[in-house]
Amino acid sequence: MRQHCLDTGRDGPAADLAWLATVLSVIGLIVTLGGSSLGALLFLLAWGLVVAPHASLCMRLVFRSAGIWVVPAVALLSVVWSQAPQVTLRAAVQLLLTVGIASLAAGFLRPRAFVSAMSVSLLFGALLSLAFGRYGVDGMTGATVFLGIFAGKNTMALFMSLLAIFSAAVLMDRGQGRPFRLLAVVSFLLSIPLLLMARSAGALLTTIASLGVLVLTAIFARLRSRERLLLGASLGVLAAPAVVVVLVLAMNGTLGEAMTGFVTEVLGKDATLTGRTVLWRTAWAEIDKRPLLGTGYYAFWLQGDPLVESIWRDFGIGSRMGFHFHNTVLEFAVEVGWLGVAALLLTIAFAVQRMLRLAMADRTPATAALVAALFCLVARTFGEVDAPYPFAIGTFLLFVIAAYGADYARVARSGATRSREPLLSWRAPVQRQPRACL
Repeated sequence: MRQHCLDTGRDGPAADLAWLATVLSVIGLIVTLGGSSLGALLFLLAWGLVVAPHASLCMRLVFRSAGIWVVPAVALLSVVWSQAPQVTLRAAVQLLLTVGIASLAAGFLRPRAFVSAMSVSLLFGALLSLAFGRYGVDGMTGATVFLGIFAGKNTMALFMSLLAIFSAAVLMDRGQGRPFRLLAVVSFLLSIPLLLMARSAGALLTTIASLGVLVLTAIFARLRSRERLLLGASLGVLAAPAVVVVLVLAMNGTLGEAMTGFVTEVLGKDATLTGRTVLWRTAWAEIDKRPLLGTGYYAFWLQGDPLVESIWRDFGIGSRMGFHFHNTVLEFAVEVGWLGVAALLLTIAFAVQRMLRLAMADRTPATAALVAALFCLVARTFGEVDAPYPFAIGTFLLFVIAAYGADYARVARSGATRSREPLLSWRAPVQRQPRACL
């Protein structure tokens, strides 16, 4: 059976222009994280090419899903109590623009087209890293690591993880064009060595797990409902003994010793997780001072603050900028309190639940890739902060995925997606004639 497109209700040229804008905007994010402010300008100008001829449509698309605006709204509201209102206002506006562009990308592009755009644009970052990459010293470990064109090894590792996920999805998808699949071969073959060169054991484990999620989601989506239930029950039965063993080991202390050994001997980190536990204690102390509202969005890591200056000095951050608490929940709690954390966790929870439903309905590697990418971002929240920074790839991806999920949930409630066949659209109940896929 021929695989139909997920109709966005737009003509071919508009979708093609949005695909190009997505590629250019992600390249802009790569350049931004490489240390150039021109990248943010490219991120914005790329979508200006789409907005200019379709201004009224873009306004409707940007605000079609109120739920994805909760986190940006809290960030903007924190201007009221921020200890640096001008810094907070600037960063909150940038976050609003990032989320708005993410909403447009999900509004104009089907998942398959978005995944191919991500694979192509992330390949650009890998090639730039090969051509102009540099080595640097990890401020938390003192080890020499490959940074590529990025400011830190963890950013480098994230981009290579995402490149592996999206290129693998393109390779798995027979509906992708041959040029995209050939480029995906190059992308995947580059992503793993570059990920290893970043020397981030956590990112490597997360990437392997994410690729597993990609494959399992794609397989699971192909099963009938009864087969999914049977497989899920079987996995639950198999997992139950393992859960019991883990609980027993945790209660007698064996698990803690094993985890410490794994961290120090296998991952090559010290017992403080290369200083993370020290940062986390500092974060908790700051949260206790302002538990509900925090310091204000982007208003903690400020030059001149004695505590911040001491952290930078202790961790060898010579630039005196760009650091964080290496835990997304703690970082956001410091900035916007538990109010902001609740907004972020609700956004993630709804995105996970809705994307799983979409992947089961759409049954393509593209939607499976979005589930895997979301898993990758969520798994990294325990040791990194990828979102919700403005002009950051993690933020962009999180809200693209959240917008796809919100669109699907809205139309699923209207009863427009009852067929088991690949969806023609989840944005509108009106069925249009299928058009050529990107």
